[in-house]
Amino acid sequence: MEPEVEEEARRVRRERADWRFIESLPPRLRIALTYYIETGDIRRACRIAEVGIEEFRELMRKAKVPLIA
Repeated sequence: MEPEVEEEARRVRRERADWRFIESLPPRLRIALTYYIETGDIRRACRIAEVGIEEFRELMRKAKVPLIA
């Protein structure tokens, strides 16, 4: 992905995220979601959270973090 596109995706994820919900999560999940928001790397975020992709995508949905490909 081009740097401009990556930065735009990061900006959208940051703006749409429900930070109050994210801050209420246990540390491992909070760190994983923040990592995803900043990098867009869902596979590594799942490893950080120690959950599968489907479970992580559900967590993203609850946190209002968009999946941007």
